[in-house]
Amino acid sequence: MRRLFRFTGRVKRCLAIGCVGCAVAAAAPEGDQPAFNDKDLAILGQTLHFIDPPPEGEVRIAVVFNPLVAGSQDEAAQIVREFPTDFTVSGIPMHPFSISLDQIGQATFGAVISAAGAGTGALRQALSRQHAICVTNHPEQVSAGYCQIYITSQPSVDIRLNQSASDAANVHFATAFRLMVRAL
Repeated sequence: MRRLFRFTGRVKRCLAIGCVGCAVAAAAPEGDQPAFNDKDLAILGQTLHFIDPPPEGEVRIAVVFNPLVAGSQDEAAQIVREFPTDFTVSGIPMHPFSISLDQIGQATFGAVISAAGAGTGALRQALSRQHAICVTNHPEQVSAGYCQIYITSQPSVDIRLNQSASDAANVHFATAFRLMVRAL
């Protein structure tokens, strides 16, 4: 009976993600995307509940930038500023910190938000070592397998999952989540 209740909770979170933007869009524009906003962060928080097993306690969110790419560090700083103080989604407190791509291998984190140009082999290795998810609003990073999840809420919600990248990091998602998102 307890297992059924847990699944029901996941279904409720699935519906909550869908309600953020009312629907999963067919495709978002591939051009320049603004940095994550509060709706994108809420989707990230809900997504954490679909990891099997879900994280417990505080989740450190590494916002990774590539110092060799113009604007990447500014994007990461903007994303960190977007997080409200004591940000919690469905009981999971999230604490962001900005970090350079060349330092990501030494960091401890539960999830990553990847800024422009941070989708590289170094990021993929760090994700595999930490068994962590990576989200971004740069679709090319997901299609190349550097990050697992593309998220945007602008103009409507679009969530895409690269299952191969997820498998490579040994991160598993509940069936309800995989049914809800577009697979690449």
